Amino acid sequence: MTEEVKLKLVETPNNYSGKVEMIRAILEDVKKKKCKHYKQFGKFKKINTCTKGIINALNAVSVCSMVTTFMPVSSWIMYIALGCTSVSSVTYAVCSSIDIEGKVHSHNTSYLQYTDLYRDVSARLLRNGMSSPDLDNLLAEINARIGLIEDNSLPIKY
Repeated sequence: MTEEVKLKLVETPNNYSGKVEMIRAILEDVKKKKCKHYKQFGKFKKINTCTKGIINALNAVSVCSMVTTFMPVSSWIMYIALGCTSVSSVTYAVCSSIDIEGKVHSHNTSYLQYTDLYRDVSARLLRNGMSSPDLDNLLAEINARIGLIEDNSLPIKY
């Protein structure tokens, strides 16, 4: 090599601190996404639990009302059974079409994947002796993993 090329190689910054800052900025974004997915998971889990409880209660009232129709009582028990069955059926149909359980599962999976990514990259970033090419490889891996997570997760609002 000529003296000029050697001098350029020595003077060219490897942008080590810029890469570290970029990784930290990406980690902050991952942390925000992780928290958002966890909030969405909690919200949809509560909705799913409440909806299932309401459907089960309506079904129980409906079955009890139907059983009591075999006894000589007034006809309003039939109306109660019919109403509970109808409301239960409609509620179940709406819940099935909205797919609340799928949303619960998707947000939980995204939360766990972002948590794993955050923990892994944070630990590797704190490791001593990472060179600039190691940081390049880490950035490429982070981008690939985020791409996979985002391809399979539901969108979230910020």
